[in-house]
Amino acid sequence: MKQYLIELLQEFKDAYAWSYQDMLGLSTDVVEECKPVQQKLRRMRLDVLLKIKEEVKKQFDTKWVANIVPVPKKDGKV
Repeated sequence: MKQYLIELLQEFKDAYAWSYQDMLGLSTDVVEECKPVQQKLRRMRLDVLLKIKEEVKKQFDTKWVANIVPVPKKDGKV
């Protein structure tokens, strides 16, 4: 699989930007000298927090995961 991906990247190497300079139309002042943004922590009700922790435990060992948005469902799960 790894070798296949390497060959695929080499075959279509002109379709990828290998450096920031290869990405035309982007301004360098956006990237340089910028501090990372940190969001404020969200407060959660204890019952919701426990359900979120349970969901995070289930997703911990998966290969791919996105940020969660805690929405209560009809069956009580988050």
